[in-house]
Amino acid sequence: MTTITPGTGGTLKSVKAENALVELVTFLKNAQTDLTINPNKFNYVTIDYNVNTGSVSISFNIPANSVITATGNLQIVGGEYLTNLGFIIGDNGTFKNTTAAGCLIEIASFIQSKESDIVANPNGNNYTNFNYDGDNAIFGGTATIPFTVSIDANGKPLINVTEYLL
Repeated sequence: MTTITPGTGGTLKSVKAENALVELVTFLKNAQTDLTINPNKFNYVTIDYNVNTGSVSISFNIPANSVITATGNLQIVGGEYLTNLGFIIGDNGTFKNTTAAGCLIEIASFIQSKESDIVANPNGNNYTNFNYDGDNAIFGGTATIPFTVSIDANGKPLINVTEYLL
């Protein structure tokens, strides 16, 4: 389980990287259905919770640009495509990007780098695939992450993302 720190006072509450990805994509998908936030009806993220297979499937293609920083590094910058989203990164968290689209790029890149690290991913799971298409200015990808369902004390079903990264 790859522990992260959510920003104090921020929108995201997850303390595990795998959960943060699912939480953020769910947040964005919910926002896309609100025409006051998404008047252009963009459908850049999709998410499907399949209880039969025990996996959540994520797909996204968000506008993004590449920038060469002052130190010569490539930086991918996500374009915020929703209006008055209300996303707050919070203070002193693992992730720093102040926009939801940018944070999605940051979390996805973080998870993909952990998947390629044998220490962080000793079972060699490859549940994510993300990339930047510079020709079309799109950061896109897919993820299929396992989960289980439990029932809380009030009878409410809870989705429990399987933490597979150390």
